[in-house]
Amino acid sequence: MSSLSGIVARVGLFAVAVLGLIAVHAIAARADAAAPIYDPGSVAVIDLELPQASIEGLEDDPEGAYQPGTFSLAATDGTPDGVGSFSTPQAVEVRLKGSASFRDLSEKAAFKLKFPKSGPFLGLRKMTLNNMVEDPSMTHETLAYEAYRAAGVPSPRTGFAYLRINGEDYGVYMNIENLDDVALAKIFGAFDKDAQHLYEGENGTDVKPELIGDFEVDEGDPDDIADLEALVAAVDSADPGEWSTQLGPFADLAEMTRMWAVEKYAGQVDGYAGAVGVDHPNNYYLYSDLQGRFQMLPWGQDETWKEDNHLDFEGSAGLLFDRCLADLTCARTYWKSLRAARDAIVGLDLDAIAANTAALLAPWQELEEEESSRYEYDAEDIEDAGAETHEFIAARPAEADEWLEAHAPPAEPEDSLPVLPVVPDDPVSPQATPSSAAPAPPPAADESSEVTLVRARVGKRGVPQTRLLLRGPGVLTQWGTIASGDGPVRVCHRRVEVERARILTVRCPLSSSARRRLQSQALRVTLLIRFRSASGEVERMTRLIVVPRS
Repeated sequence: MSSLSGIVARVGLFAVAVLGLIAVHAIAARADAAAPIYDPGSVAVIDLELPQASIEGLEDDPEGAYQPGTFSLAATDGTPDGVGSFSTPQAVEVRLKGSASFRDLSEKAAFKLKFPKSGPFLGLRKMTLNNMVEDPSMTHETLAYEAYRAAGVPSPRTGFAYLRINGEDYGVYMNIENLDDVALAKIFGAFDKDAQHLYEGENGTDVKPELIGDFEVDEGDPDDIADLEALVAAVDSADPGEWSTQLGPFADLAEMTRMWAVEKYAGQVDGYAGAVGVDHPNNYYLYSDLQGRFQMLPWGQDETWKEDNHLDFEGSAGLLFDRCLADLTCARTYWKSLRAARDAIVGLDLDAIAANTAALLAPWQELEEEESSRYEYDAEDIEDAGAETHEFIAARPAEADEWLEAHAPPAEPEDSLPVLPVVPDDPVSPQATPSSAAPAPPPAADESSEVTLVRARVGKRGVPQTRLLLRGPGVLTQWGTIASGDGPVRVCHRRVEVERARILTVRCPLSSSARRRLQSQALRVTLLIRFRSASGEVERMTRLIVVPRS
């Protein structure tokens, strides 16, 4: 049971709403100061003040330059009669957003908000307010992101807000956590803007060589997209029979299949795996970790849980999805991911979450209809959409079961996805001694490379090590990972600042948990090597070695 439905079952909806009744100055003292406004059982009230010049700017260029205004927020007890004190008004910049959901200021517009670096709000640099005009029930995004998280897919958090601009009621909005460096650091523990990226894919953007320039670099260095280029090159060149193995260093296929499984289950026709067409794939992000390995994150979930969107669980879609289903190993992993997602989503009791969310929003929707000329759906429309949502939720488990039974994959010798490359191993040998030899001339075979991997092997005491030829200064980073059921697990890490051309041996001592594993089994350790030269060029390579049981 989700946190929202579990609380409701114990203490009732009003108790959930009381979670929002916290003074803003008290919220700010928390480690994650913004957590209360991203509680799906809360409704905040947001006041925006926009000067006439900003209004004219948004009318002339809605999705262009941000326009200045002021922002304040009040927590509530979950009802329009329980609005608390507003935060001190502070500077904010505003622009409109949306495609099919786009509305101008005379209608129920959707917004992107950006706070100055000197004055973030509750630690946030950005906020996104979705108008939910594509979803009369106003529950679909909350339900979808609950489903993704239950299936193990990193996802933004959601809350609700009632928006007023210059004293005029605009109505009920989805307050969705903006996926930026702030959110990524919370989701993944850290985010290095010099070494990682978040790419936005929309309106047909896909991992094809001719479409690389269509990705928007939302976070990270826009002048160094070597990680994305490496992913696209791997997808483009991978052998059909070795697709999963060759994609392993560049794409977390176990995580991606989980995301695609939830997209299919929830009827996300406007995402990566849902449909084909000139505007698809759409509404997804590619996030690269420190090794340049990508996960896929969901966005734009208002088309989910609709009666017309009972998607088949296969079918043509984005290139990664299509290639995955054409590869036996990846198709097997997708089948497992769908089975696990089906069980996790059923365990959420989405029907109860939808009912509780509808009850929470009902008085705010009534206020929007009474006070705003911008509302698009009346109480009857909302009720009908809610009934359709409940019908979809009720039917989907059996539909998934039918597909899973009809498409059960053949038995496999090993019950895991080979997400990392298998490369011939060097024999176990004594540790080599680091060399401070004078710069060596580059091998004739690859004169353009800044780094050459001479050898990878196991040294004394089972320590993985590499011998590298470096042709100039830079920063060398080396990680070791092992495969697990939940994806790669890091077992060692080394970072070396290189001041000149040299031959260098880099040892990567294993973590204590990895050494404990060695007491019972050998470890297949993939070494991921990244060298950023002084000129900013980045080169990556991988090598797999076997560390024998100790």
